Amino acid sequence: MMRPPNGQPAPTPVKRSPALEPPYGGDRRFAITLAPAYASFRLPLLGRPTIRRPGAGALIEADLRLLSFIWLRAQVGYSAHPIDETKVEDDETGELNVTANSGVLHATNAGIGVAAGIDLGRFLPTVDVGAGVFRIGTPEGALAGQRGQACLEGSVCDTGLACRAGTCVPAAVPEVHGGVSVDLQLRKHWYIGATIRYFALMVQPLDFPIYVIGAARLGARF
Repeated sequence: MMRPPNGQPAPTPVKRSPALEPPYGGDRRFAITLAPAYASFRLPLLGRPTIRRPGAGALIEADLRLLSFIWLRAQVGYSAHPIDETKVEDDETGELNVTANSGVLHATNAGIGVAAGIDLGRFLPTVDVGAGVFRIGTPEGALAGQRGQACLEGSVCDTGLACRAGTCVPAAVPEVHGGVSVDLQLRKHWYIGATIRYFALMVQPLDFPIYVIGAARLGARF
């Protein structure tokens, strides 16, 4: 009971220099992010008006550091967008004719690019650009040129479809994208954040953006 001297508590060592390591490290050599997302489509579709079609999905990203402020970023995303049936009145008979069926538009994308950012302690803002492929799965069609229907003259099909053996089927379309993200480090390996990303199809570069995705981020970094 007498130690340290005379039973008194041991003195607390006096810090003579500041800590050399911050509580949150700046290294982010590898990171993986899972992000539930809101998405919106606005692209011309055969037999439908060009309007915004909201949906929901998820985004997965993987970052690999190349330089102190540059990461190689791979991302895969999916979203589903409910769309209504479209009808047009015949000028001669007055009858309503279906020009596009109702259903769900499925959007899948996969791409790779570079992300640049500065690690500001617990905050990491980044800007990324890249390219990849987009697959647009529209509902079964009602007119020629739509999904599952005969191709139009010149083997032409609706946006995101390709003519195969005289039938329009979903196909991978080249895309380019760019986005902004902000992450907040919670602990040594965990972070949360938000991101927004814009997409354009290389075959229709003037229709920009055709797809926008906004997501809440949850990830692990090593």
